[in-house]
Amino acid sequence: MRFSPEIRHTCGNLLWLRHHAEFECRHAPGDDRAVLERFRELVRWRFGRDVSKLGAESTSIEQIGRGIQALPQIDEVRPRFLFRDGPKGSGRILLLPGLHGTAATFFRLASLIPTSMTIVGWDHLGLDESCRRPKRIDEMAASMLEVELQQGLRKDEPLIVFGFCIGGILGHSMLEQFEGRAGRLVILDGHPAESIRDVSRMRRVLGMAKAIRDANRGGRIEGRLVRIGLDRLRALGIHETGMIRHPISLYRSGARLGFGPLAAEHWRDHAPEVHQRDLPDLGHIDVFRDHHEKRIVDGIRVA
Repeated sequence: MRFSPEIRHTCGNLLWLRHHAEFECRHAPGDDRAVLERFRELVRWRFGRDVSKLGAESTSIEQIGRGIQALPQIDEVRPRFLFRDGPKGSGRILLLPGLHGTAATFFRLASLIPTSMTIVGWDHLGLDESCRRPKRIDEMAASMLEVELQQGLRKDEPLIVFGFCIGGILGHSMLEQFEGRAGRLVILDGHPAESIRDVSRMRRVLGMAKAIRDANRGGRIEGRLVRIGLDRLRALGIHETGMIRHPISLYRSGARLGFGPLAAEHWRDHAPEVHQRDLPDLGHIDVFRDHHEKRIVDGIRVA
């Protein structure tokens, strides 16, 4: 689905939140009103804004995407979403989205993972207007890891991190800082940070300028989402990908990626083991958009 360029990231997030609400209500049957109410709850969780006055069930995502730009933030934005609460001590699975994505992308994936572990999705930090936007990869990773430790994750429990696209390097930094030995990093189409330096400076500057120009026409939320994305790109430019003690499972779609070629060899200096699994018939976002999550579940499930 294509949206107007000046609000496309806001609308992309809203579309996944609606899919998430529909999925939840389908597995806990109710009427259409229940879907609408759950969607509004998820939007309030994600954006800190009340969209209940923006329309009814028939209101389009693009209409909501435009209307939400003018709404004040009334709640704290909550970037952490608990998909499944496992028994204490069972370990944790973290799901990290791509550049402008949302944890809502993973609602179907989380439901398919056969585990008793706690499953958590994380949105990119920085959307809350009352908080500063973190600017370094290790700072972002440390903030998320600190919350997980506060929420009961112990260093003797397994920690599995799945990262889509740029979520891969965030997950790598998180595991680099995690003192536990049991864990694994699963990446879908994600490069080490150094790969961005192979992209020409001119191409990066032009891409950033266009993104900012479009976002400035869109509104407050779109502007902040775009700037969060640009923060991540700048952070990649100064981040040094270290070494983790945990193995990496790399899933590689058949798509041509913006940061250049990607294969297991690009990660071999950053983990003791790297195993690659190819998905040549799928595009970059097809795993989630076209419901192919089952094809990556084996990499995330507990061995």
